[in-house]
Amino acid sequence: MNIIATNSFFEVSTQNDVAILNIRDKVFDFITNVDLSDQLLDFLDSIDHDPKIKALLFYNEIESLGDEQYDEFINRILKQKDNLETNEPPCFTERNLRFREINILNRIIRKIAGLQKLVISGIQGTVVTPFVGAAMVADFRYATEGAVFSMAHNRYGLHPSGGLPFFLTRFMNHSKAMEVQLSDKILVEEALELGLLNKILDADKFLDNMLEEIKKYTRIQYCTIRDTKRLTSFSRKALNGYFEFEAGLLNL
Repeated sequence: MNIIATNSFFEVSTQNDVAILNIRDKVFDFITNVDLSDQLLDFLDSIDHDPKIKALLFYNEIESLGDEQYDEFINRILKQKDNLETNEPPCFTERNLRFREINILNRIIRKIAGLQKLVISGIQGTVVTPFVGAAMVADFRYATEGAVFSMAHNRYGLHPSGGLPFFLTRFMNHSKAMEVQLSDKILVEEALELGLLNKILDADKFLDNMLEEIKKYTRIQYCTIRDTKRLTSFSRKALNGYFEFEAGLLNL
């Protein structure tokens, strides 16, 4: 494995014809940091122009995208209300930080969506709403046993971010997409049944297991991979319009 960049937040590397992004910790510090996010976007640009790379795999360490990280971040920037039953949108003590979180994650999702490489996401442990949405941008999605999709935004009166509504309505009908987003959580078995995952893999050697799955597809000529993805992703051209609509809705 060839390590390209590493820090306390993430590590990027390559192994044969696969680029790998490992999300380590403090994800909300990372996606509110312009310089760090620019480093990641530069990496994504570089692999898209690297003829030796056929696929991008991104996956998280257990609990790096979980409820504890999400609750700590939201409670740090959310203005506490005396009346928790109010129907008014939540207010933030650090509004700019909240908007930076949304905008930077959306930039990363747009960049990944535009890649002409195969994209694979791996999910371990609990993953909260924004990163459930980010995982859905992948062409193939794998998870370990016991993984959970937490609809954590519902606890705070927030909207489902990370492009989740956009992607879910491409996997299922409107009613089911609403049901999923208004749930407390989706267990990995249900996610598989709903078509949100391709396969549940053994947690032992999760990375190795995913790389073995990827080999089934990277053996195909890159020109075939590229053109298949271009055609299959045609409807995703609407993603930019979706994010513009979200920005208008939130006055970003």
